Amino acid sequence: MRHYYRLLLTLLLLLPTGATRLQAQDFGDLIGAVVDKENEPKDDKGKEDKDDKGKKYSDVIKNPSKTVRGFIDLHLQKGKVYMEIPVALLDRPMLFTGRVDAISDNTDVIAGEMPAEPLMVSWSKDDERVYLHQLNTAITADPESSIYKRVQDNHLMPVLSAFKIATWRPDSTTVVIDATSLFLTDKAPITPFLPKSPFDSFFGSNKLSGSFKKDLSSVTDISAFPRNLNVTVRAVYTVDKEPFTAVINASLGLLPDDKDMMRPRLHDYRIGYFTNGTTKITTDALSMEKVKYINRWRLEPKPEDIERHKRGELVVPAKPIVYYVDDAFPDEWYPYLKQGIEDWQKAFEAIGFKDAIVAKRYPKDDPSFNPNDIRYTCLIYSSSQQANAMGPSWTDPRTGEILQASVYFYHNVLELIHDWRFCQTAAADPSARGLHYEISVLGPMLRYIVAHEVGHTLGLMHNMGASSSYKVEDLRSPDFTAKYGTTPSIMDYARYNYVAQPGDGVTNFLPPLIGMYDMYAIAWGYKPIYEAATPEEERPILNRWITEKQGDRRFAYGPQQILSNADYTAQTEDLGDDPVLASYYGIENLKRTVDHLFDWTPQEDGKTYKAQERLLSSLAGQFRLYIGHATSV
Repeated sequence: MRHYYRLLLTLLLLLPTGATRLQAQDFGDLIGAVVDKENEPKDDKGKEDKDDKGKKYSDVIKNPSKTVRGFIDLHLQKGKVYMEIPVALLDRPMLFTGRVDAISDNTDVIAGEMPAEPLMVSWSKDDERVYLHQLNTAITADPESSIYKRVQDNHLMPVLSAFKIATWRPDSTTVVIDATSLFLTDKAPITPFLPKSPFDSFFGSNKLSGSFKKDLSSVTDISAFPRNLNVTVRAVYTVDKEPFTAVINASLGLLPDDKDMMRPRLHDYRIGYFTNGTTKITTDALSMEKVKYINRWRLEPKPEDIERHKRGELVVPAKPIVYYVDDAFPDEWYPYLKQGIEDWQKAFEAIGFKDAIVAKRYPKDDPSFNPNDIRYTCLIYSSSQQANAMGPSWTDPRTGEILQASVYFYHNVLELIHDWRFCQTAAADPSARGLHYEISVLGPMLRYIVAHEVGHTLGLMHNMGASSSYKVEDLRSPDFTAKYGTTPSIMDYARYNYVAQPGDGVTNFLPPLIGMYDMYAIAWGYKPIYEAATPEEERPILNRWITEKQGDRRFAYGPQQILSNADYTAQTEDLGDDPVLASYYGIENLKRTVDHLFDWTPQEDGKTYKAQERLLSSLAGQFRLYIGHATSV
């Protein structure tokens, strides 16, 4: 699903992917310990007890080049990775992911991206081996019900890998395996390639793939923490007869156990959230019931602040959402990037949470920080030539709780937003003219992109119907646009105000920072409902919140249409309630811009007219877009 959206929305020029998502709020600021081989605990290494079925611990773990202690201890020894899996963690659900640290060809995948869906896994063992199982929640039943055993029998958790037991720790608390093959592989999620899609041939896509060269690949580093571990792999491939290398960070981390899981919130089709789902089997229903939970962060008051929060006081959540901003971005951009992230604070303040989402620079004095560690949510710069940005997230499929989410900012999106702004507003906005924008013009555009993508990482889907709730003529009003922008939702594809005409006096040509719908959607998804004890008990309250807004289209949700404009009120890139009139105004502005193209973008010394040629092509594309909007009515 995530890559289906990625392919389609790249075609539409911008934005997100949904995904299989796995969330755990307790992956926070955890510190791992690196233990030099000279300083290893003597009680482990010095014992000579021999396990009944294997070698002595000291014969297996001897002279490792690096040992790290965490929830699972790791040893890097002669190119092999040994894992000490505590017996107490067998059968515990974990998250297994692979993220690209560096790559030699970023045609499809950029550094920082997770090409493959995370896997929910668990460990088991018998007398000879340790097994890694893939878990899923596609079919569920009440463990106390009579049918639970049969449901389990028909939905066995398959084995992904098996590892011979190498030895035991002398105190028998951990079982030791050679886990090298788990990480030194071309199998997902340890892959630098996007999965193939049935839509590839339809769109003429030719995704990279290659032949894995295990003999040239190696494990280069290990790290471990109280609730997760990381293994760094340099994976070598041959792609189209050419060499290809990627550095991949594999992560394995604990998910909440049953008693610590977040209470899920049931989805409603009338509001736009990404979801996880399960099919519930009960003896009370005639057929199996499909249940969907919205994706959201676990935002709760600290225990000592619950009563204050109930009284309506502002409290800092127990675990704020922290975004780390890549230090590759220019310093002059940082204030706008930070604003784009923290613009969402006012939506959370409206439901009683102060500083619920904050932006910070990459920490320079924290040796444990790694932006490719799944514990951290980041705004990541990519030198990719793709004109795109996206905000994927991963959640716990049992509850929809978001674990990690990052925004990827591709360099050539700068060209894209320049051309949109120029083609759509240069006729009425002199500041939008020129081949290059000063930071005073570029900065608010960057802020908009980041705020939109962060909205996706909060769980929100596109709301393509939002802009149709505004009257076209209101978009020509200086007062109206100064207050409301172009749409009641930043999650809409309402780029810039192409309706406003020269002489109208409009000065704000951008969408809102956070619109009325966005405030409402965050409240609907995140506001605690203390009077309910279960997701089902929340349902009537959630329904009331929606029905209270039903008479006002500014709070309506219009799902994104794929390859169709059957609903003309929910088109991409459109403005206002009348597509014909809005397109007329847009075309009038295009005429003015074409007439003055070379006045507003004069040739630069020593350069060709390639930029003007590109803008002419963009103007033609904008014209086709307006015609498409009008003909859909």
